[in-house]
Amino acid sequence: MVEYAHPPFPNSTHTRRTTDSTDTKMAVDLPDEWSFMPFMCLPDGAHATEEEFIYFHLPPVPAWQNYPQSTLFGLACFRQIDAKDLINKTADVTRTKVQKAVVVLATQPILGSIRSKLGLVTQAFFAQRDFTKIEILDTLYESLDLSVRMPFTDATLYMGISLRELLFKFRHKTLQLLKLLILGKRVLFFGQKVERLSGYQYGLISLVPELLRHLEDVGSPALDNREIRRPAGRKISLTSSARSMELLRQHNTESHKYKLGQLGHPLRVFGFGAFFQPYVPLQQIDVIMSPVTKSFLVGTSNAIFTHHKACAIDAVAYADNGNLEFTNPQVTQLVNLTAADRKFMDELLKPVLATWSAEDDMTFSQQIDFEGSDEDIRARFETYLTQLFASIQYDIQEPAVNPETGARKVDYVSEYGAQFVKAWEGTRSYSIWREGVDQDALSMINPGHPFHGYSTLGEMSTNLSARLTELGKTMAPLPTTFGRAFSTASSTVTSTVAASVTDAVTIISDPAQQQKIQGRQQYQAGQPSSASSLFSNVSAWYSSKRKEWTAPQPADGSIPISANETDADDGYRLIESPGSQQADSPRSPGQLQQPAGSVASAATPTPGKTAATTEGMWRPSTSTTPRQSDVVAPPSVLVSADTSANTDAHAGAGAGAGDSGPVLRA
Repeated sequence: MVEYAHPPFPNSTHTRRTTDSTDTKMAVDLPDEWSFMPFMCLPDGAHATEEEFIYFHLPPVPAWQNYPQSTLFGLACFRQIDAKDLINKTADVTRTKVQKAVVVLATQPILGSIRSKLGLVTQAFFAQRDFTKIEILDTLYESLDLSVRMPFTDATLYMGISLRELLFKFRHKTLQLLKLLILGKRVLFFGQKVERLSGYQYGLISLVPELLRHLEDVGSPALDNREIRRPAGRKISLTSSARSMELLRQHNTESHKYKLGQLGHPLRVFGFGAFFQPYVPLQQIDVIMSPVTKSFLVGTSNAIFTHHKACAIDAVAYADNGNLEFTNPQVTQLVNLTAADRKFMDELLKPVLATWSAEDDMTFSQQIDFEGSDEDIRARFETYLTQLFASIQYDIQEPAVNPETGARKVDYVSEYGAQFVKAWEGTRSYSIWREGVDQDALSMINPGHPFHGYSTLGEMSTNLSARLTELGKTMAPLPTTFGRAFSTASSTVTSTVAASVTDAVTIISDPAQQQKIQGRQQYQAGQPSSASSLFSNVSAWYSSKRKEWTAPQPADGSIPISANETDADDGYRLIESPGSQQADSPRSPGQLQQPAGSVASAATPTPGKTAATTEGMWRPSTSTTPRQSDVVAPPSVLVSADTSANTDAHAGAGAGAGDSGPVLRA
C-alpha cells in the first residue's frame, strides 16, 4: 500500500497517515494505471538485503489532466527493520520485519543524481524507529525541488550510469545488445541485484545519442504521442571543408545537439508497441505477453520470465555473469559482429580494461583520463552510429557503377553487417529516421565503418600477434626457472654423490665392515645362484630323458629291435617279396628298403589278390606277438587303415610270406 504522498495526488481523499496506531486504512488511493507500483518498490528477493534501489517507469494517468501525459520515472529506496526495535508499533505491524520504501517520481530520468540524497533520507527515516513521523519526507521533497531544475545538463542526466562497467561486464556483447535495441527486439535483463539491472539498461540507452532525453513513450506500449523535440535555432550547415566526425566535436553544446538532430539522432526505438521497464514485477507480465507489445527492454530478478514461453523473449542478458543468451536463433544471425565491429570493440575495450579496478558501487566515478572514460565511450558509439547513417545514405544515393570513372560503388554497409542493416530498414524506427534526417548534412559525413577495410585476415593476424605476445610474456620467466631448477638439481646430485663417496670411504676404512663384507662374499660364493641351479636341473633332466628316448645303434648300422615291445594297435605288416631285394644292394636283416621315389601308403587289400605278391602293400597281420624282425615305425610315418574287413581272408597268406622280410608296425 501507499501510506503517504507529498504533494498529494489529484482526487486523493487521504494525504497523510494518522498518528493513531490503530489506523490500518490505506492512506492514498492509487489509480488503476498504477496498481502495480507497490510491487515494484518491494522487489523479489528484497528481504535478503538491507537496502536496495529500484528504478521503474509509470504510464500517464489520463484522468489527471494537469499532470504530464507522458512517462513518469520512479526511484525507490527499500529498507527493512526488526519489528521489536520499533518505538511506536502501529496496528499494521504483524510480522517480525517491517519493510518500507521511500519513492521519488520525476518527469525526466535524472534519478541517478538524487540517489545518494534519497538513500540518506531513507536511512534517517528508519533510524527514527517511528514511521508516524513523516516530516522528514516533506523536507526531502522541498530540497529536491530546489536543487533539480530544468534544463538538465549531461552531467546530471548521466549521473549514476557507468558505461565502463557495462563494457567490462558484457565486453563485445555490448555492441550486440545495441543492435538488438535498434532492431526493436524483445530483450530481458536478468539478475539478482535490481539496481545493477537498471544501471545496465540505462547505460545501453545512453549509447544512442540523445535518446535518454526522449523516453516519453516508454511507460506503456500504447503511448505514441511524443514527437522528438529538437533544439530550436537556426539551421547550421556542415561545410565540406572538413568531412569528418570532428565537426561534431565542438564546445558549443547546443550547436552539437542541433547537428546531431540534423543527422537523425536520436533514433526512435520506442513508441507504439514498445515497452521499457528497468524492473518489471510479476504483476506486469501481462504487458509483455500482450499482442500489442512488439518489442521491449525489461529487467527482472524473477526467473519465471526466463522460462515463460508466452513472453517470446529474443535474448536474455545475464547481469551477474555478463552472458548473452539468444532464445531466438534467427535473431543471432542479425546481430553477429563483423571483423570491423570486433576491431571497434577491441580498441574500445583496451583503455577500459587497462584502467579498470573492482568496485561495488557502480555510481563511483573513477579518476581516469578521457580515453576509456564514459564520455569517450559515448563519443565512439556516436561516431559508429553516425557513420552507419552516412554509409546507408551513400549506398542509397550512389549508383552501382560510376558512369564517369567506371568505378564500382564501395560496399560500406556490409562492414556493419548486411543482415543487420537489411533488418533495420524494415523497422518503424528506420522509417522515422529517413523522414527526419537532413540529407545534405548527412552527405558531409564520410561513409564507412570507423575501422573500414579491416578484414577477417587482419583480425586473425592481430589475434595471432596478441597471442604470441602473451605467449612471450608467459615464457619469459622460463629460462630463469630452468636455470634455477638445473642449479637445484646439480646441487642435489653433487650432495648425493659426495655423501655416497663419504659412506664408501668410511666403510672401507672400517675393519669390522670389511670382515662383514668378506664373510658375505664367501657365503655367496658357496651358494649357487638360483639361475644356475635351475639350469643344472634342466640339463640333468634332459640328459636322463635322452637316454630313455635314444636306443644304442648296432655296430652294423641296423635298427635295433625291442623284443619286449608291444603295440595294442598292431594290425598291419609290410610284406616284401623276395624278388624285390637288389643283388647289388644286399640288405641285412632288420633293414627296410624302398624303391627310389616310392611313397609308402596305407591301403585296404583288394579281395581276391595275394598281398604277398604286391610290393609295398599293407596287409593284416595274424600275429599279435612281435617278431625279432619287427621294426618300430618312426614318429613321422602315419599309418591308418580299416582293419575290420578282410582280416581273416589274408591271414594265411600273411603267415607264409611275412617270414621272409622285415615288418613295419604301426
